Amino acid sequence: MIKWIHVINWKKVFTIAFFYTIVTMIVRQVEAFLTMKYYLLPQYFGVWSKLMMPNAGPPPVEFFITSLVFTFASGISLAVIYYYLKEYLPKGFWKRVFFFADVLVATSFIFFTLPVYMMFNVPVGLLLSWFISGFILNLFASFIIVKGIGA
Repeated sequence: MIKWIHVINWKKVFTIAFFYTIVTMIVRQVEAFLTMKYYLLPQYFGVWSKLMMPNAGPPPVEFFITSLVFTFASGISLAVIYYYLKEYLPKGFWKRVFFFADVLVATSFIFFTLPVYMMFNVPVGLLLSWFISGFILNLFASFIIVKGIGA
């Protein structure tokens, strides 16, 4: 068995995932409200999944339930990744928060923002909004993970 997996405190991981889910859903709702014009442009209707927009109008309840589940799973994943990387991160609370956030933001930029820009017909303004809100959420996630699990 892998050594680091024995030290995972699952109660802390689930608590972190819970708070991450609440804050993420709030930030994403504010973001969707501020960027609604992009979602209403007919030239982008083909970009959105049938789960998100089965027809014109707001997303159905199934989309929000799926978002909650996926966001909670993301919170769990981020906390477990922190456990895995903890010994490699700098010492000190704020150094660790910002370094872990930097890793998350850089990973998101490289593996999400750049490929989406290159391969999909998504408005640049919306992609920028996603990056900014993702930056905020990654910083928040880093803060609650380091606070909840320890520096």
